[in-house]
Amino acid sequence: MKRIILILTLFTIGYDISYGQIIDMHMHSYTEKDFWVGTARNGLESSKTAKETLEQTIQKMNEHNIEYAVVCGSLESIELYTKTDTRFIPAYQDSEEELIPIKEFEEYVKSGKIKVFAEVMAVYKGKTLADSIYQPYLEICEKYEIPVGYHSGGSFPNAQQLGWPNYRISLGDPFLIEDVLVKYPKLKLYLMHAGENFYENTLRMMDGYPNLHADLGVEMWLHPMTKDFAVKFLKSAKEYGLLDRVMFGSDQMVWPNAITNSIDFLNDLAFLNKEEKEMIFYKNAKKFLSIDE
Repeated sequence: MKRIILILTLFTIGYDISYGQIIDMHMHSYTEKDFWVGTARNGLESSKTAKETLEQTIQKMNEHNIEYAVVCGSLESIELYTKTDTRFIPAYQDSEEELIPIKEFEEYVKSGKIKVFAEVMAVYKGKTLADSIYQPYLEICEKYEIPVGYHSGGSFPNAQQLGWPNYRISLGDPFLIEDVLVKYPKLKLYLMHAGENFYENTLRMMDGYPNLHADLGVEMWLHPMTKDFAVKFLKSAKEYGLLDRVMFGSDQMVWPNAITNSIDFLNDLAFLNKEEKEMIFYKNAKKFLSIDE
């Protein structure tokens, strides 16, 4: 009885709790070889091992009713995650300097070992998705209807000193990949972080290219600045009728509690109604990923 009264009280004051299904379009996977311990971010402590990250991530998925999660990482790490829990959707991330050979990439796609090409890290290499090295991979993704998740917007402070000397914030501008959308009109592409500081350009691109989607990613928990970008992006996306292509993504990396923080952040946005939150949390991604009932 007390629980019923509490729930009714919360809805009366306008606080919307998500008990519905969630698809997370933006998680990361690690093995002990590529795991890294992060510094505290916005009050969140990093996990200490790859094993701990996986265990805590699954715990959060259970806690928040996350039906599927696109998990980005090396071939070894995504295989580990998908074998551990079938809710993980394997996404190949080009973290290494060289992409895997194109024939190998196609075989992994055909076998289902790669179901998403993400997170494409071009900006960290001083490039964009329009660079020639990505074109054969995009052709395969369009051919087999493989979604592509591209890093847009900014990154951590001092990214160059953290191992990405060619990274530049300016490369995260969605306008720089317009040629990709023209060349591959059927490509299922989503902008991870929704362009972050370039959120206005993301909105303009989404209006101009109806196949283009976005996930919210790290915007919802990393920093007050990124949260501000997320709010401005979502308010404008609602005003312009683009919310049906915006998807939830936590970008938990080595901070599994970021999953909870991201969900809480989205739920606390009073300008979004229950139906709009359901679209972002679940329905848009389900359609984008072609997940059957």
